Amino acid sequence: MQVIKILMIMCTVVDDSNRLDLFSKGKFVVLFDSKNREILFKEENPALNSSTKRPLVAKECVRLRAEMVIAAHGSLCYPSYSILRKANIKMLVGNIGDSIYTENLRAVSKWEVTYSSFLAIKERLFGH
Repeated sequence: MQVIKILMIMCTVVDDSNRLDLFSKGKFVVLFDSKNREILFKEENPALNSSTKRPLVAKECVRLRAEMVIAAHGSLCYPSYSILRKANIKMLVGNIGDSIYTENLRAVSKWEVTYSSFLAIKERLFGH
């Protein structure tokens, strides 16, 4: 007997309009069902008040038991990538400002992780 999974629980960071935003800048962390296009859980982004912004979001998505994370371009630094990979969570990258339900997502590449890591270093050195 084969079990068919209907629901995919996804985690991401959004702005006030539920559009993708950087892990370090978005206002909310949300869990949503991609099939039914329904937000299941929404909380203030804990990373906004932390020095380790991106990794804190990754840890929060793991804690919330997400099956997949959509990271806005520039969000997935190496520590965040490692946390999610270790938790066996699938990852995709979208564009800042896109709807959370967008189909314009791409696989994570080493260039994405490198770019995000440099952006994280820049933010820590010079602020937002």
